[in-house]
Amino acid sequence: MIKKFSPSQTLLALAIAFLALSLFKFTLYVPAIISVIEKTIKTVDSVSPRVEDIIDEVALVRLEISKVRELVSQQTPVILAQVQASLPVVQQVVVESEYYSRQLPTVLSQLASIEQQIEQLQKSIPAVLKRIDAVVETTNNTTTEVAQWRPHSIRYLEEIELSRDYIPQYLSRIENTIVNAKTIGSEASSGLVSGFFKGVISLPFEMVSGLTGIVDVDSRSAKYLTAQDVALMQEKVVTLLNDSNQTKSLWQNVKSGNRGTIMKGKTTKRNKKQCINVIFKNYFGKDKETLTEIMCIDEKGLWKVM
Repeated sequence: MIKKFSPSQTLLALAIAFLALSLFKFTLYVPAIISVIEKTIKTVDSVSPRVEDIIDEVALVRLEISKVRELVSQQTPVILAQVQASLPVVQQVVVESEYYSRQLPTVLSQLASIEQQIEQLQKSIPAVLKRIDAVVETTNNTTTEVAQWRPHSIRYLEEIELSRDYIPQYLSRIENTIVNAKTIGSEASSGLVSGFFKGVISLPFEMVSGLTGIVDVDSRSAKYLTAQDVALMQEKVVTLLNDSNQTKSLWQNVKSGNRGTIMKGKTTKRNKKQCINVIFKNYFGKDKETLTEIMCIDEKGLWKVM
């Protein structure tokens, strides 16, 4: 009896054959697997003594982790509070950022306008430079002319400075022409140095003798001042000391070109006499000198140099 061909039996036979082939291939890898297992066993044997140490270290790590967790749990409320407090600031920053972002188009528009103006300025620079060159040339010409006029200007300034001293001198001379009988007399004993129109008024001889020391003999003023200069100083100092409302007097000798100022200083007492510090500033040529004298009034009402 002839059996019929069965596909299922054929597939089963093929499967058994494939399984046998796979097992055969697996048996080829068995020595390598055994070698790996042996190496693994050796590694495990070498590591196993350290397992307890690793377990101890893991326990320590867990302890540290628990401490860290506890610290974090303690710090978390503080951190959350700080974050909560910073939220309004953050919101404000966000609002300001939004405001600035809305302003950006305007700013960009202004920048564009500025760029256009700069371009226009750059175009006008050549004309401006030409004008500057013209101004520089004019300035150089003006400087040259000023340099030519400078010597004359210095002379004019010197004349103006002298005029400032002369004018008060001339205005005050008429007011101070006559002083009281204690200071200016018409006795025959008066020492007349020069006439009224020469700028010197006669003083009593007694008064003149008391004022001879208003210029120190060792000073430069004694070297350069003339007798007429000293006579003018004597006249002015007597007038100044006898006028309680006057603190300063000027004298000028047109003939010698010398001039000066006389100023009242502090009031003092010497030997129960009323005294005043008098400051003389004398100008002769381009030089000047300051002298200080103490003037005291005696029992006769006459001022003398002490």
